Amino acid sequence: MNYGIITETTNKSSLPEDNMIITIINIVNIINQFIVAGTKPVITLYASQLGATPSEIGLLVSVFAFLPAFLAVHIGKWIDKYGVRRLVAFGGTGIVVSLIVPILMPNLITFIFSQALMGIAFTCQVVALQKRVGNNTDNVDKRIAMFGLYSSLGAMLGPLVSTFIYEKAGFSLSYAANGFAALIAVGTIYAVKKGIWEVSKEAQAPKFADHENKSVWSMLRNRELRNAVITSGLAISSKEIFSAYFPLLGEKLGMTPTTIGLILSIMGGAAMIIRFGQHPLVQHFGRGHVLTWSLYLSGLIYILTANLSAVLVIAVLVTVLGASLGLGQPLSLAYAIQVSPLERRGEVLGMRITFNRVSQTLIPALFGGIGGVAGLTIIFVASGVMLLVGGFMTRPKIDPQKVGA
Repeated sequence: MNYGIITETTNKSSLPEDNMIITIINIVNIINQFIVAGTKPVITLYASQLGATPSEIGLLVSVFAFLPAFLAVHIGKWIDKYGVRRLVAFGGTGIVVSLIVPILMPNLITFIFSQALMGIAFTCQVVALQKRVGNNTDNVDKRIAMFGLYSSLGAMLGPLVSTFIYEKAGFSLSYAANGFAALIAVGTIYAVKKGIWEVSKEAQAPKFADHENKSVWSMLRNRELRNAVITSGLAISSKEIFSAYFPLLGEKLGMTPTTIGLILSIMGGAAMIIRFGQHPLVQHFGRGHVLTWSLYLSGLIYILTANLSAVLVIAVLVTVLGASLGLGQPLSLAYAIQVSPLERRGEVLGMRITFNRVSQTLIPALFGGIGGVAGLTIIFVASGVMLLVGGFMTRPKIDPQKVGA
């Protein structure tokens, strides 16, 4: 079957309006990433303090992705049907609720509920924002690079601020500060008219042949899209595992919560800085090779980190890890947007999120169970092996310039 791509006609939207909505998207994106990245180490540390086992913490981490794993494609359809702003606002409200509940009733059950609700709400927002960012595919790589840059900024600041508040003022105040940030994001959504949020129906999107009558999953016959989706899942699940279990490893090595948060923030900072080198890397090596070697390098660092105790050396390795894993998401996202038809772009992005969430659900839960039996070190070693195998299986078999085109 022919899965060729038809070139898209650029949407002639108003430049001031377009700049305004992109600014608002970046604000909401920063706050979302700040909250998700910042609350994860806090809830992990607090659950451990309350007596949660590694297996229970693995469940707590994986539940964030469990329901979105089943709902992401449907969420994409809802975005295509009901519009971008409605789903962004719905997701923002859900995040606020997910932060309030654990403050009122801090126990493992409410933590699990909070993470499940936050996962659904975050998915609604991120898929909708990604679709709106990809409205004009003529400069999609630049837009996605900037979107990823702001994501990394939020991911860098979140752990640093949230763990500092947690260490100095406790769990409730840390979550309350994140709840206040979430309220700001919800208010920002309504700063522009609804119509500016929506993707123009006039644009002619790139299409897969016969896509109208086919399941969105049939598009995975395209090898490059399939590899990009798999790489995305491996990268995000590896970040989840590191965010969840590095605090426990750091605690075992005698690090304070602030030091742990600082190292995680350095990791986020590296993922942000690498965005500036993303385009030259793709132009020189090809998108497929960059994705594959990012997995190889990440896998090696995972294995090394598990067998080191020097904080400075670990910090340097984590910096490189942040950069290598940080390339996976924007590159796979740019490709997914480029090859997806406009009227089904939400579905395609939802499919990508489904792979991400399945990885986030199954892999941390599996490795948490392994860690409960064999200890923390095996979690990092197993994750490293998984990344190395993933890199080998998704290595490009065509001209790298075609992958990077």
